[in-house]
Amino acid sequence: MSAKRKIAYAHHLPGWEYDGGSREALKASRRVAPDEYEEEMVGNLFCPGCYTNVERTPKEKDLFTNRRDPFYRHLRRWQHVACVLRAKKPEGKRYDSWEEAKRAIDHEHLTIVKEFLQSKPEIELTPGADYDETPVEDVSGPLSAVPIGRHQGESFELPSKITTVAGICRNFEVNKDKYFFLPGAQHAVKLAELITNVTELTSDILNTEQSPKLYFGRIKRSWNAGKYSFSTRMTRIECDPAIGDFTVKLPDGFCGDKGINDGSTGRIVMFYGVITTNGSGLAVDKLAWGEVALVPSKYNDLLMPE
Repeated sequence: MSAKRKIAYAHHLPGWEYDGGSREALKASRRVAPDEYEEEMVGNLFCPGCYTNVERTPKEKDLFTNRRDPFYRHLRRWQHVACVLRAKKPEGKRYDSWEEAKRAIDHEHLTIVKEFLQSKPEIELTPGADYDETPVEDVSGPLSAVPIGRHQGESFELPSKITTVAGICRNFEVNKDKYFFLPGAQHAVKLAELITNVTELTSDILNTEQSPKLYFGRIKRSWNAGKYSFSTRMTRIECDPAIGDFTVKLPDGFCGDKGINDGSTGRIVMFYGVITTNGSGLAVDKLAWGEVALVPSKYNDLLMPE
């Protein structure tokens, strides 16, 4: 089990149900850490990231005999609900036919991303006060041959999108359960299984052959390292202390258009890129317009429950 994706606490609310239960009531309920668990809580514990039932392992109060700490895990019957706290290897989705894949696209269960928008579109951007209302910038892309057929090497020509990370973050609660086929991928994978928390990174990533991936992290601090709009804005993200620090390095004016500023502490940023270095720490830079966005704050708990 990934130590980084562990469920730090579960909500305890007797009688609450995933289908039809008030999520605001659940969020306000008691938070129970694995070592605070009582056996009578069985059946009434819920994940803070996806709101489905979880159980403690072991179910008894005592620790494992090998002194491992107890932990929460999702129940198998809820495995169809995606969650960023679910510790599992991403599983690619294959389709039996072109018709099945096209139907998945038409029913908005699958999105083929041809590319992320490279430059700012010539439209009037009118974001909300906290940059939670992102304009629709997606456009239809060309038919793309994607290797998602059930049989080895089988590709289907399917409609694609030229999109933005902001478009993926919009309505994240629904999108997390959708399958996405990103540029250069070999499988369509659920969004919740595609994204990686920056806190999961180690310096070893620099020793591997990287391809661009979706990452997210909570902003600790953001400042303009110069005094002009073209100066670099340094945005520090929560990370494993062992790597020192993690920085998103982009022009200040670019960040301003994205809503990233001195007051962005606590917000979650998502980006699509390759990890580089910044001094002795890690960084990401040279992102295109569509490759970075603030996640609407209403989805913070789905990504990084506090």
